[in-house]
Amino acid sequence: MGVGSHLVAWITDYLTGRPQYVRLGDCRSRHCGQQHRSTAGELCSLRSCSPLYTSDFQYKSEFCHVQKFADDTAIVGCIRSGQEDEYRELIKDFVTWCDLNHLLLNTTKTREMVVDFRRPRPHPEPVIIKGDCVEVVHTYKYLGVQLDDKLDWTANTDALCRKGQSRLYFLRRLASFNICKKLLQIFYQSVVASALLYAVVCWGAASRRRTQRAWTNW
Repeated sequence: MGVGSHLVAWITDYLTGRPQYVRLGDCRSRHCGQQHRSTAGELCSLRSCSPLYTSDFQYKSEFCHVQKFADDTAIVGCIRSGQEDEYRELIKDFVTWCDLNHLLLNTTKTREMVVDFRRPRPHPEPVIIKGDCVEVVHTYKYLGVQLDDKLDWTANTDALCRKGQSRLYFLRRLASFNICKKLLQIFYQSVVASALLYAVVCWGAASRRRTQRAWTNW
């Protein structure tokens, strides 16, 4: 990771054996020792653990790779001709690696999304992690973007329209108080446009007409 040895030693010393507790007002929990645990602890086909913990686990091939961003890690597999061995073996290796490095995976929050355009659509074998069957979902919010197993961006567009309409309401309220045009523009750019244009390079071409109507109706 390119982190200096002195910084690593300082962080290790700070975290090792340090008691912790939670305080809320006048109430305080009992002390407990520091444990090795991931900060996120959930997967999306598969999503888990902060990259700070999982940076040592790397994998990339023609059909499978590990994708990481901020506190999200995803295992992505391209299955052809029903050959799922590499994908499932990668999941198994990742779970084993987490066990060896004292990372606890929250399998109850684990999700898998399958994109398959075949007709009829076959039912894939479930992914099993430590005896728990991974739930297969049709939509999933990943890095702030709603993905669906049809890749038609309907779920993301619906979410954007709801978010845009609610924020445009506040813009209209500000305008009704005769707020100057410059402040309205600042509010629009920072609160409305920043939300509506998030990750637009991914979904813009597919959802342009509907989102344009949401923008122009305010």
